[in-house]
Amino acid sequence: MDKSKTRAGIAGPSVSEHVNSKRLGKQLSDLYAIHAPAVVRLAYLLTGEEEAARDICQEAFVRVGGRLGGLRDPEKVPAYLFRTVVNLSRGHGRALKRERRLLEKLPRFNTQAAPDTGRHDELMHALITLPPRQRAAIFLRYYLDLPEVQAAEVLNSSMSALKSLVHRALKTLRDELKEDTE
Repeated sequence: MDKSKTRAGIAGPSVSEHVNSKRLGKQLSDLYAIHAPAVVRLAYLLTGEEEAARDICQEAFVRVGGRLGGLRDPEKVPAYLFRTVVNLSRGHGRALKRERRLLEKLPRFNTQAAPDTGRHDELMHALITLPPRQRAAIFLRYYLDLPEVQAAEVLNSSMSALKSLVHRALKTLRDELKEDTE
């Protein structure tokens, strides 16, 4: 940090550092205002948990904010943000798997869940049962309406891999929703 003396003789940030910090803060604030709702929804679809989705959103913006000044291509910041959400959601999924393995060792209790009501609930349930990458592909393509190129970039995959993920996800959703109506 470039230190300069203030009138009181105390070292502090230079004027240029202060201006740069304010500019980055404004960029992050704008990025949050534009993308936070979609980030939370993506994280929710990938995790199936509202609280985890909010936590992942917060962590994603912290990580992106920390790198905002060093990113070369500002056009790719949203893709970097969504990729961060996908990666954090995967990490959350791995932690859940570890937790489930531990829970499997505990005695089971007989509980009955209430059946889902409404077509929206059926669709959400079907989406949550998809593997995380398929869920992300569907969300990016059909909910955020990202072009295939950007969706593939967010998932760090090729176009053909993205198309395959979407195709398999749609087939699974059709089959799942058909079973529910029969």
